[in-house]
Amino acid sequence: MMEYFGLEEKTTIFNLNPYCLYEIFRQIHKNCAFKQTNDIFLKYSDLINFAICCDHLNRTFKKWSLNLYKELCIENTFLNTYICVEINFSNLHSHIYGLSNSEKKMFWMNFKNHIMDNEQLESLKVIYEPTRYWSDYLERFEDLIKSLHVKPKLRELSVYINGFSLEIVPQITHLEKLELNVRMHSSILVELCKLNPNLRRLILRNSEIFGRLSDIVPHCNQLEYLSFVMKEVDASEYVALANLPQLKSLILCGEHLEGSLVKLFNRFQEHQHIQSICIPETYVSNAEAIALASIRLVVSIKCCLRDKSIYSDLPLSGKLTHIYILGHPMQYNPDNPYYNEKEEDFLKVTYRAHRPLAVVRAYYQYWQTKDPNLLQLAFDEDYLHAHRLYCIGWYDAKILPATMHNSSEQFSVSITGIVLNKKVSISDAELAVLASIPTLTTIRCSFVQIEQIIAVKLQQLNEITNTANRVDKIKTEFCNIRFVHSHESVTLVLEFFVQCILSYGSILAPLANLRNLKRLEIKGKLMSGSLVELFRALAALDKHTLQQLETAFLDPEELEEVVKIQSLRILKSGFFCSKYINELGNLEQLEELTLIVHPQGSLIELFAVLESKQPQVLKRLVIQNAKLTKQEVGHLAGIRSLESLQLGLPEVKYWEQQLKDTKNQAFVNYCQKCLLAPVSFTYENQTHQTDIHTLITATDEDPLDAQFNFLTQSYGTLTPTNLALLANLPNLKELKIYFNYNTLDAVNLLNTIALQYPQKVRTLAFASQDFRLVSLFKDLQSFECVFSHIKDIEYISQLRNLTDLQIDNPLGISLWQLLKELKVLGNLQSLILDNSNLEFLELVEVTKLSWLKRLRLGLAKKQFIFMLIQLEDLEVLEITSTHYAAENESNFLYSFLIKCKNIKSISLYRFYDFLRKDYINGILNHIKLFRNPYEHPPFKLRGVWSDFKRFNHLACYNNELMELRRQDGSYQSSDESDED
Repeated sequence: MMEYFGLEEKTTIFNLNPYCLYEIFRQIHKNCAFKQTNDIFLKYSDLINFAICCDHLNRTFKKWSLNLYKELCIENTFLNTYICVEINFSNLHSHIYGLSNSEKKMFWMNFKNHIMDNEQLESLKVIYEPTRYWSDYLERFEDLIKSLHVKPKLRELSVYINGFSLEIVPQITHLEKLELNVRMHSSILVELCKLNPNLRRLILRNSEIFGRLSDIVPHCNQLEYLSFVMKEVDASEYVALANLPQLKSLILCGEHLEGSLVKLFNRFQEHQHIQSICIPETYVSNAEAIALASIRLVVSIKCCLRDKSIYSDLPLSGKLTHIYILGHPMQYNPDNPYYNEKEEDFLKVTYRAHRPLAVVRAYYQYWQTKDPNLLQLAFDEDYLHAHRLYCIGWYDAKILPATMHNSSEQFSVSITGIVLNKKVSISDAELAVLASIPTLTTIRCSFVQIEQIIAVKLQQLNEITNTANRVDKIKTEFCNIRFVHSHESVTLVLEFFVQCILSYGSILAPLANLRNLKRLEIKGKLMSGSLVELFRALAALDKHTLQQLETAFLDPEELEEVVKIQSLRILKSGFFCSKYINELGNLEQLEELTLIVHPQGSLIELFAVLESKQPQVLKRLVIQNAKLTKQEVGHLAGIRSLESLQLGLPEVKYWEQQLKDTKNQAFVNYCQKCLLAPVSFTYENQTHQTDIHTLITATDEDPLDAQFNFLTQSYGTLTPTNLALLANLPNLKELKIYFNYNTLDAVNLLNTIALQYPQKVRTLAFASQDFRLVSLFKDLQSFECVFSHIKDIEYISQLRNLTDLQIDNPLGISLWQLLKELKVLGNLQSLILDNSNLEFLELVEVTKLSWLKRLRLGLAKKQFIFMLIQLEDLEVLEITSTHYAAENESNFLYSFLIKCKNIKSISLYRFYDFLRKDYINGILNHIKLFRNPYEHPPFKLRGVWSDFKRFNHLACYNNELMELRRQDGSYQSSDESDED
């Protein structure tokens, strides 16, 4: 590609994509196989040396062939540097089997010394599963364990030994996680626990533990997770485990004397932290099930009921919101707790309790009346909203319909989600059952089944008359599909995770028949041309309904079909090739056009077509990542229907950026002609031809931004000298210019508009500052600028109609004088102060603007947030500064909820360790008691989640009362948060 610039592009081996590296590995492996030697290390020395020459190749080789990676002991090369090490003695034995005794001794000495020299070791996994007895390996294992006593950073130890007993106590003192699959006496385990008082996770996979497991209790005061295999006897000996003070999760594997766990579960009634109990490998009796469900603080239980009909008699109250009912006892895998044995052998069905459609308000009514009957009703509403019931049973196509029907009747609940793990086609009988369940909203399946599931979803939705406020989802390993329903319209969201040369279009084309499809949004990693068939199907419909399309890129073949969809009113996309761009002018109803990126200078014909249309319909135009040329500006000035024009993009705010610690690889499509500068010698002779380039993005760079930068790297940066012609747009009400255009040209444009139509402009945004000039726009309602000096600052007070003011303060200038001028702006409702951490006196001036409804700013000190409580009319508050919670930090959000009666949303972008579970639960309980849900919409809270990752980690989370969003702005419904 770079040869067109007169340069030669040189691609290093480190910039090759994984598929190229895989092929190199394959060829080297093939060549090594011809070497005439029985020594596997000597035979494959070239491959080993290539794979270990750098971390990038090492990681890629491991992904290419994990078996070969282990067989060649490549990880041994990094024994003295890796923080995580796995040692498999069986593999070591196969490598040194043919060596002499002296060579074995030397090999083992070097091996052990590497481990001893590793001062960064944090995690060690030791495996020894021999097929026959080798006495010397037990000695080597003990030597290895003894060498770990000088590893202060070692936090995790896993030991898997088959057929041997652990006879020595490893002298390790800083473990937080211990996993053992070895025969031992409980006294060894007790000593280990004594040595490691900070132990938080203990997993015992071997049932041959002689002695009483409960002897560890006095020495495990920090233990939060315990998993062990029960003995086939009376389980009363485990009652003392309920005395573990910090225990949150308990996994009881193996089989016990049925009914003997009642005492243990009863003892947990007064436990302060227990949240999850799982008994996966045996049946529980009715008495055990009742005792289990009665535990006051438990949130999740997983078991196999001996009598499923007992479910309706369980005391389902308290905080219990997630119930996993297993169809049969099954082998438990701690590494993958939601599926067991082979995933494809199981079918998972998610149910939800029937509940009233009315918004919950019993808590609020109880607080007003103190009626005890209403309090019980409130508890029931909590349960009905948050309750989840999961059934996991054997996957059998013949019994699926009956299983689903019987389960639904037994449990008196509705089916909302199904996981189909088997990667095979679905039978017609199953498809018919799935399509007949109107409450089924979420289906997770293999990508090989997606065509069938799409057909099921379309059939199901066609038979449902009322879909308002419903969200349907299809989830696969490659992509997710969401159907967001509102009144008489559907938004279809396609999100792709894998960027591969695969045409999704033919698979997704049936979605064009979705009833009331008005909006299509495409996200994620997608190769050029992947959706041609989908757009072709949309264009071929007898009646076009799609009104809005949003995607990062459309290639020429896709655009050729899109321009045939005459119902389009809003289009947002990028174009790497100018072919067919001018055809956008033939969309008769196109009112809004956003060009994320386009070949510079390629809009002349499009603007000419739009200029000549009668009548003109385009009202809003956004040009994001490419500056306009002089010729384009000339034609743009003739599109007299334009009411809103935006050139460029505001800078991404630092508090919204997501930090990444790894480089990313992305593929970007480009046109060989359009990538050239139009003035270059080869431009006219080059044809439009799409090619692919591999990008390695920086750790702090978004892959999509990297693609835009690649496509625009040769574009001109000069400001068109005729920018003032845009003042001739007679209907222009909104003008935003974020490009770094020449200040003089931008000022000339503003002057011209002020002289001709000052009263028509309602919104202005400029990357510069001239308050005197802006004050000429007396009717201005929204103003955005970059604050760089205090000259003429008093003129801001003349904008008496201003409702929205946004100031970017990259130089950190004091805003005190500016804020003093704002007190006369009685119509001001929104004040945004970016890149500004306000001091006390500045905040005093802000608090005088008591009529503000939206405020975004930073705080110089965390405690200043209490000053903002005086703004009682506030509806939206955003804090952009960075703060850390103290050990006993007060929950200041209570004060906002009490004083600011209309508060709808608070965003704490960089508040760390604030949004903890107890913190959120307290806010939710406060909302239940003090906010009338009929008068207030759900309270939106956005920030950094501290000690939880899912909604089911919270107590009775209710999205009808509060919508909790992560710091990145993403929102999950409580359904999406479930482990499905």
